[in-house]
Amino acid sequence: MIHVKTLAPDDDPQVAQVNEEMKEMFGGMVPHVFTAMNLRVDLLQSLLKYVKQLMIEDHGLDRFTKELLAAYVSKMR
Repeated sequence: MIHVKTLAPDDDPQVAQVNEEMKEMFGGMVPHVFTAMNLRVDLLQSLLKYVKQLMIEDHGLDRFTKELLAAYVSKMR
């Protein structure tokens, strides 16, 4: 549950556009960490661009391998 004031996609067309983009990237869901940032759509768009380049696009490693590495590193913390 989010305890941060956020904008609903109906409140702002830019938020709706970014939410649709995130749903495509993350298999139909919008992670809460990104929803909490939707008051600053400009920053959220920059972050999504970074995540897409780093995790989604294949550059040397496929997405599955990157996800496995991220999970392993997260577990080690």
